[in-house]
Amino acid sequence: MIGSDFSLSLSLFVKQGLERETADFYRAAFGAEEINCYEMLRLLMIEMRLGPMGITVCGSDPKREAAPSHEGPFHPGTAGAVSAIFQLTVPDVKAVVSAAVEAGGIVRDEVQTDTRERQVASVFDPAGHIWVLIEQGQGEEEPVS
Repeated sequence: MIGSDFSLSLSLFVKQGLERETADFYRAAFGAEEINCYEMLRLLMIEMRLGPMGITVCGSDPKREAAPSHEGPFHPGTAGAVSAIFQLTVPDVKAVVSAAVEAGGIVRDEVQTDTRERQVASVFDPAGHIWVLIEQGQGEEEPVS
């Protein structure tokens, strides 16, 4: 059993050539911090921190994309053609949606109130991943940063 002595990081694959634009979006929209940037096997990798989580923006290998028998990982072919949705708890959903749009994101679901009376919305990042934004409710702990 792992318990609480672990950390989790994600590798998000984007179409080759969208690595920088996507990383810049995470910085501008969500306040992510770039930690490292390097090239590996002709693909750009950008390591970031978003609160306590590590995120690596990775270029998707065009050779794997052309030969699906190699299996993934692949980038979203179209916005929302993904197998995961990322949920981000934020202090002000409207402000984050505004920053996301200004940074090149596209609104997927407008700001609305959920059944727990929180403001929620969702956006596509420039690479087509879906980010659900949930406003921190009263009495809930602050998001870790």
